[in-house]
Amino acid sequence: MRPGIYVLLVVLLGPALSACIGLPADGPVRTRSVADGGEGDALIDYTPPGPRAGSAPVPLVDNWLTAMTATPLSTVVAREFLSAGTSRSWVPERGTIVYGSQSLVPRPGGAVLLQLRDVVELDDRGAWRGDPTEGRGRDIELRLVREGGEWRINRPPNRLLIPRAQLETQYRQFSLYFFDRSGKVLVPEPVHVPRGAQAPTLLLAGLLKGPPSQLREVERSFFPADAVLDGISVPVSRDGTAEVPLSDQVLEADDRELTMMLAQAAWTLGQVPGVQRLRITVEGSPLDLPGAREDVGVGDFSEFDPSVAWASADLFGVRNRRVVTLGTDDEQRVSGPFGTLPLDPRWIAVDPLAQHIAGVSTDGRTVVDADRDGVPGRAARAADLRTIYPGGTDVLRPAFDLHGQLWVVDRTLAGARVSVVTGGSPTPVAAPGLTGADVSRFSVSRDGTRVVAEVRRGGRDGLVVARVRRDTEGKVLGVLPARRLRVDGAPAVIRDIAWRTPTDLAVLVSPSRGVFDVLLATIDGSSPAAGIVTDDARFRGPAVRLVTSPSRGTPLHLATSTGRLYTLSSRGRWEESGIAPGLTAVTFVG
Repeated sequence: MRPGIYVLLVVLLGPALSACIGLPADGPVRTRSVADGGEGDALIDYTPPGPRAGSAPVPLVDNWLTAMTATPLSTVVAREFLSAGTSRSWVPERGTIVYGSQSLVPRPGGAVLLQLRDVVELDDRGAWRGDPTEGRGRDIELRLVREGGEWRINRPPNRLLIPRAQLETQYRQFSLYFFDRSGKVLVPEPVHVPRGAQAPTLLLAGLLKGPPSQLREVERSFFPADAVLDGISVPVSRDGTAEVPLSDQVLEADDRELTMMLAQAAWTLGQVPGVQRLRITVEGSPLDLPGAREDVGVGDFSEFDPSVAWASADLFGVRNRRVVTLGTDDEQRVSGPFGTLPLDPRWIAVDPLAQHIAGVSTDGRTVVDADRDGVPGRAARAADLRTIYPGGTDVLRPAFDLHGQLWVVDRTLAGARVSVVTGGSPTPVAAPGLTGADVSRFSVSRDGTRVVAEVRRGGRDGLVVARVRRDTEGKVLGVLPARRLRVDGAPAVIRDIAWRTPTDLAVLVSPSRGVFDVLLATIDGSSPAAGIVTDDARFRGPAVRLVTSPSRGTPLHLATSTGRLYTLSSRGRWEESGIAPGLTAVTFVG
């Protein structure tokens, strides 16, 4: 970490936006470059020129687009191109349109048609919304008026318009951290905000807006709904302490609520290079925090880790028709019925605490479960097993969520049927985009808020992601409609998927016969999937499965049809894992 920060004056956008932090809207914007806040986050200040005297409509609009590429992000100069009334009322904070190319077509009366192609959009928090035009692009009719003999743009869209190069070089993907509905674990929501000294302010402003309305039954925030940043920025001191000035609504929070707010802020701000601690202030005075503290470290809330820090790190599999576990000790059979009886499950799932096991029968038609260690004091027997999903057709590998509920997807003749098993009883769940589709495999995120599935359409495999609605006890209420997940460069056939981090998926693909790649894809679909090994380190052999988890430090294994397990080494190459061949149905908990 290099010490120092940029000091930035962020100006509010007027009375209509007095409760929101906005882009710098009038000037001058003053920056003092002390030092870079972290490796790779150094920015070069760039202030585009204002409108030229006598400029015609098309050059004026072209220069207005350039003005929106100011670094640090500012709309001070861009507003000079607008009519007097529009300059005060323009609200670019409502979202961002990113374009790959643009063209300007003059129209009668001084109007200009702005044609944007290869577009994607970010919402008001910076969350990726993809291309809502489905490849058509956006045509924006800009009306110009004369003021003092000069052309000015009147009432442009309330969006920031930036070229793709600006997004790729000046922005960075962070996450806003909310809680799952039960308050047990944090949920990351990827966003894209400018790098540098503005990042803490923009991230906290996004966090205080709370979850998007469509996700109110998926996640929650512990910040009061009417709480705002009670200041112009979130400054970071030389020792790495971020000061978060909040309005007095937070004074009404009890210790638990305040702890949860601190966890959200710490995980969110802790991503910014150089931020080590945070302090909340109200009217300039530090808020008394639980534990008689005035500040907290950004790493103080690991118990809410979205990868579920308390989950078992043991590896499980089936050998000689029985379930075994591989922890810090040697491989050993579990002591319950799955380790004692020759059940030979096709798939197994283990709950996060590694206390419960579910298994799919060899023919894929039945799911049974049992305690990992059986009944204390006596030998395990068949009666210890409980049938929780009878009469299936072709059950995929099931998955436990952090609430101990088991997700089951059955490939029936009518397409996939999704069920959640709670208390030993399966309940069908309508999952638009999954129910009735040709689903090959699926996975539930550790935080329990996302289901990712591989769906085959038109002869090609693709990935979809759906959000899970729950009540405050964690019970599943339903699944929101699935959306397609971008996996550029993936061939027609996907072999497997697994969570590599709370916001990234590992995707096993086969670009050619007998050759396998592992791609890393972001959960919001914003970045092209990238291979995690070089071409000369591709896996060559009968790979069938990825075995990993989102927990930090978890190895990435590749299982073959011959029962061998390979591990991606620190050198980026596949090496023998050291685990004896013959292990099948290999899995971590979840």
